[in-house]
Amino acid sequence: MSVFAQFAVNGIIAGSVYALIALGFALIFTASRVFHFAHGGVYTLSAFAGYTALVTFQLGTPAAFGAAILVAVVLGTLINALLYEPMREKGVSSFVMMICSFGVLIIMINVTAMIWGSNPLVLSQGGLSTVYRFGPIYITDAQLQIIGFAITLGVALWVFFQRFKLGIAIRALGNDSELALIVGMPARMLRHISFAVGSALVGISALMIGFNVGIIDYNMGSDIILMAVVAMIIGGLGNVGAAAGGGFMLGMIQNLALWKIESKWQMALSFSILILVLLFRPSGLFGDKRPAVGL
Repeated sequence: MSVFAQFAVNGIIAGSVYALIALGFALIFTASRVFHFAHGGVYTLSAFAGYTALVTFQLGTPAAFGAAILVAVVLGTLINALLYEPMREKGVSSFVMMICSFGVLIIMINVTAMIWGSNPLVLSQGGLSTVYRFGPIYITDAQLQIIGFAITLGVALWVFFQRFKLGIAIRALGNDSELALIVGMPARMLRHISFAVGSALVGISALMIGFNVGIIDYNMGSDIILMAVVAMIIGGLGNVGAAAGGGFMLGMIQNLALWKIESKWQMALSFSILILVLLFRPSGLFGDKRPAVGL
């Protein structure tokens, strides 16, 4: 049972990682109805921006987070302003925008490799991580921070969407842009805000996850954004809280499965879960009655 308990804790950690990325992704999707795969590129470049501030220029951890957030916000808002908004004005479908977004992800991955190289880089806050022991369970301070941040962020976003005028307007925008105007918020401005906030969240998450793993590499965004998309669909599209719940569940199932199967089957397991959810609960496990993949 001690091994099972450790796998369960590892599942909570992995679920928190997926939830962090899925939260920002879901926030952007709620406002724009675009599968923003370039979010993975923003994740990667913001991590490397933090690395540059921390390791190359030795500016300290707060400056590293500042650099990661700044780069993420600038990239996210530029992608929306220069790519999605012009396409939206020309009547381009969400599917075509999704394909273009995937192309932007590939470009950003290659730009990262050209600037920082293709070899993994060590990312550390300095000193040794503190490891806590709770009976048979081991967990580090960085992992506790990820869990705490994921829970805090999930609750904060839930309150934001339920209680604040801006959050209600973003939710309305996901259903009908005219509804957003009714509450006094132009749709274009709301999308810019959503991209800025969602990108800031992924910038913070990228550095926190980088500190936990200890290394960053140019391709780190492709797998994590794929799992975030799976988590959001499993949880339920158009619902930020459901995306976080889907992330936690996906991480738990993946790691508990390691008790019996090899890690190389994790990706196949994740997509098997996705297919089952779409077959029997197309609205997502925590979503509304609309199909999870309806755009």
